[in-house]
Amino acid sequence: MKTDSRIIISIDKQFYSENDEIRIHVWFNHEFYTYATLTILSPTGITIDSAGLKTDTKTTETFAFTCGGPLMFENGYYTIRVQCENVISENMFEYYNSKNRFKSKL
Repeated sequence: MKTDSRIIISIDKQFYSENDEIRIHVWFNHEFYTYATLTILSPTGITIDSAGLKTDTKTTETFAFTCGGPLMFENGYYTIRVQCENVISENMFEYYNSKNRFKSKL
């Protein structure tokens, strides 16, 4: 997990299950000249969702994401990655769905 103090990522809790909504808060502590990209990655690195974020300094951007669906077929730790220019920050959350327990992994 990468952390850079120029981009701060926070979430309201660390464990989620099917249909839970994640509120991802991103604080930009640096003046960037391009938009940032927020990406949610599965435990095996598959991109689940991606969005562009404005990078106004000293401003919090909030992104809402609902867990579940066909792409979230793995239980485990998912990565939230925010990248802008050459700066990357990451945070993780655990996702569990009892329907995934017996399904094969990629």
